[in-house]
Amino acid sequence: MTKKLLVTGSSGLIGSEVVRYFGTELGYKIHGIDNNQRAIFFGVQGDTR
Repeated sequence: MTKKLLVTGSSGLIGSEVVRYFGTELGYKIHGIDNNQRAIFFGVQGDTR
């Protein structure tokens, strides 16, 4: 059975590290959501799409 993990803020600094660690190192199936607020604060350079 594959373990699953939901990560909110998956494109942010901490969330992206959580996704990488649990997905790559521990083999979890990751479901990530993010509201992409970086695009609002930083414009095109901050867009995580």
